[in-house]
Amino acid sequence: MVRRMEHPVGESWRRIAEGLERLAPVTAAAIRPAVAAAEVRRTVDAVGRPPPTDLLRWWGSMDGIADEGHHPGTPIPPFYLPLPVAEVRDRLAGLVRFVDEQCCGPDGTHALAAGQPSFGFCAATVPICRDVGGDLLVVDLRDGTRHGCVMEWSAECGYSEPVWPGVADMLADVADRLHDPTQTEIVEGGVLQWR
Repeated sequence: MVRRMEHPVGESWRRIAEGLERLAPVTAAAIRPAVAAAEVRRTVDAVGRPPPTDLLRWWGSMDGIADEGHHPGTPIPPFYLPLPVAEVRDRLAGLVRFVDEQCCGPDGTHALAAGQPSFGFCAATVPICRDVGGDLLVVDLRDGTRHGCVMEWSAECGYSEPVWPGVADMLADVADRLHDPTQTEIVEGGVLQWR
């Protein structure tokens, strides 16, 4: 995980959206347009900590992919679907009932710093993407030098090491990889899969 130079979220998302429209129209069509700012504010309030600007800008660009019983492809490698903004609140509300007591203190403090792997769910991480099996990509809002990093979390294994330093880096990486034919495969007439 190498922090790259600052990447404008809007530019990266534009490259991703245009690439998906051209290469994987089924996946592109499944991405919902941005929701009203009030909906984003409700999610920010539910999170309880200020999300990084890059995450807010991404939420301002699209509203994820709703689970409608079909598999439209996965815009975020290796197999993740962006969560709708309202679903972020629902997932977070369900998961914080089972917080990792070795990290999350009753007073809102956290024993572990941002980016540190652990097993249980930390209330200071925000789900941003899901896979079909229920695993998540989360943004880590704990204090520390890796504040805002993107990590994988699964109920079986907990958190991994950070995958990207932040949402802006994730989107820039996805935009670059999407335009590399060795990284992608288009199946079923327009569904994106990552190699």
